[in-house]
Amino acid sequence: MGSKVRAAAVCAAVSALVATGTAVLTAAPAAASTITEITAGSWAYVDSAAPRTSFANPAGDVPVGAHTYANGVSHVSKSYVTFDLAALRGNRLERAGISVDETAVADCSSPRATELWLTAPAKKPTWNTQPAELVQAGGPIIDTSCPARGVFWNATTALQNALDAGRTTATFALRLPDEQQNDPKFGRTYNPHATLSISYNRAPSKPAQLTVGTQACAAKPVVIGPGSTTLAASFTDPDGDFGQAEWALWPVDHPDQRTTFHNSFTNGGGASVILPGPLADATTYAWQVRASDSTDTGPWSAVCKLTTDLVAPDRPPVVTSPDYSDVGLGTGGTGVPGSFTFTANGVPDVVGYYYGLRGFPQTYVAATRKGGPATVSLTPTSGGPQILSVWSVDPAGTQSGRTDYRFWVADNGPSMTCAAHAYLGETQQCTFAPHGTDGASEYVYDIDGGQSLTVPAGPDGRATISVTPTDFSQSYFLTVRARMANGNLSGPGGGQIPVDRGLPVVDVPAETMVGKPVEFTFHATLPGSVSFTYAWDFGEPVTVPAGPDGTARVTIVPDSAYGHYLDVSSTTGAGIVSATQEVQVEIGSNEPVVTSAQYPRNGPSGYVTMPGTFTFSPALPGVVSYTYTYLGATVTVPAGADGTASVVLTPLTTNSQYLQVTSTFADGTVSEPAYYSFIARSAAPPLTCDATGPLQPAQVVHCTLTPVQPGLASYGYVVGDGPEATVAPAADGTGAFEFTAPAQGFLSLHAWSVNAAGLRTDSSYTSYGVSASAATRAV
Repeated sequence: MGSKVRAAAVCAAVSALVATGTAVLTAAPAAASTITEITAGSWAYVDSAAPRTSFANPAGDVPVGAHTYANGVSHVSKSYVTFDLAALRGNRLERAGISVDETAVADCSSPRATELWLTAPAKKPTWNTQPAELVQAGGPIIDTSCPARGVFWNATTALQNALDAGRTTATFALRLPDEQQNDPKFGRTYNPHATLSISYNRAPSKPAQLTVGTQACAAKPVVIGPGSTTLAASFTDPDGDFGQAEWALWPVDHPDQRTTFHNSFTNGGGASVILPGPLADATTYAWQVRASDSTDTGPWSAVCKLTTDLVAPDRPPVVTSPDYSDVGLGTGGTGVPGSFTFTANGVPDVVGYYYGLRGFPQTYVAATRKGGPATVSLTPTSGGPQILSVWSVDPAGTQSGRTDYRFWVADNGPSMTCAAHAYLGETQQCTFAPHGTDGASEYVYDIDGGQSLTVPAGPDGRATISVTPTDFSQSYFLTVRARMANGNLSGPGGGQIPVDRGLPVVDVPAETMVGKPVEFTFHATLPGSVSFTYAWDFGEPVTVPAGPDGTARVTIVPDSAYGHYLDVSSTTGAGIVSATQEVQVEIGSNEPVVTSAQYPRNGPSGYVTMPGTFTFSPALPGVVSYTYTYLGATVTVPAGADGTASVVLTPLTTNSQYLQVTSTFADGTVSEPAYYSFIARSAAPPLTCDATGPLQPAQVVHCTLTPVQPGLASYGYVVGDGPEATVAPAADGTGAFEFTAPAQGFLSLHAWSVNAAGLRTDSSYTSYGVSASAATRAV
């Protein structure tokens, strides 16, 4: 039979094993079995025609049943296959099946019922010495082909019988039933390479890597403190099962108090459990763990021990230092080591201390003895206030309260002295000297946080450097540290290197005016300056040469008034640029001056329709005309001999009035505009009527107008939607009129006055409601 056919038969056998007798056990650990195939290691057959001969491991196929050969002799045979059971030693058998291929059948129409029997051990069976047939396997299961491929028997019970008997091999006989065995029409042959398919379970391995919290188990018990503690172990199941871990815990002195508890494990991983409580203080406990899968339980692990210490240190440690006092300001210094001693403050079981500067204590130091002190050396890396935080721990690692030891690290930076004054481009020297008696072998310094440089100290501990500032925008702040006699770096010293950045001086004329040349004088202060660069209102820079006296004059014609900026720097022949002098220049405006006696700027004066004279005066001589814009109209008027001009304007509303005026000079240039605003007071005549409330239909109302408008000529009024009416003023200037209320509704009343020029004022206004039931009153 081909390999593919045999593989299909084996798969069918395994599937049959798995499908047969399978049950799901609720809440049981997940099961995984090992399925494997074992090929017969040896085979043999016996022949009734040769009763004393054993046909062991013959080439070719093996016969079963009766066969009549060409010589007329009838042979009756049984065949035997033997399997090695090493894979099952120490493991639990679950299912077993044997499959074998038929290779020849005498008569396919005859019933097929080959039997498979577990036999007694037989190394070289003969017809006369056949091994006892002990347990018959279930089957056979045969497909419809003939010869059949993969004839299968359920051999679970038979194979378990062999295992129970302690056998290392199992031999099975292939034979026909007694009623078929001697009839040649039932004869057949089989491939002797029979396959034993087995499913078995292997118990979990002994748990390993036992830990208490984060500590591995050792000969000495692990000490645990208050709070939860986790027990853990690693688990392996040869079959890859997920299973159940069984934990056992007991006081060492009372093994009779052993308790167990369970949880699940992951194969190849681990399981952990929080130690159940309450536990007694100062007591040593033992524990171990074992694993179970769905059918088997593995061995117990080694015994691990732990000791409880459930009481934390009840007092924080005491911290002292002979080098860094916790009173006063300034001891020691940056880079100066100091000794700090921690004591247990009377707590007898303190075994060590955690400490740390500027934060959470992280560094551990053991006490010299249980309950004893510990001394550490710390070297501050910065000056000023410091906090050393310390707590003590007992054997369980339980922490005490925290002690914060506050001290002040003195400033021990080296000193620096430089020349009092030097310009950009000039080299000056700065000298470093050590702090106090700390000494110095060298100095490490940088300028403005740039590259660190080193200079050796002389015999007196001092060192001198040369610095040539060239960039006006650079700060030139020098930071220096000394390499002290102890080899550490001191705190920082240094400071600002004094640099005169050569800021130019700018002379600004007292009188300036838009459109008129303004001459500025620049004075260089940076030695060796050969030119000036200036920018007006942050525009394009312009460079001009400096004269022999270090000055330059430039002329600028401002095109607008008020605030401007002039930036000026100087440059030396070596290309060094000074700092920039920024000057704010106020430029006077050339706008004309506008005045009016009748309508002063901004405030209300005069009356609507009253003409006002507005006078334009020059800011500079040479004005030939003025152009003004008022109420959207633009008008140009000539200037008089004195350079002034006057115009008469008549406001017709109480709204704010705006006047814009420019002056034109003889050269045709136009000044900046002047803006003038004013307000005319209302000239509307006051209106009083004898009605004080809602009107009744046909009620006659009498009204009086009082004059306000200068040059009054007449009054006008309109009642509701009626026509405009005119009233002549009386000798006292008042005007009177009457009207009759309509049937009903709402009635408005407007009144105004007109002067001799026909200019009409703004209006007075009142209104009435008309109702037959209303009492008469003015609204």
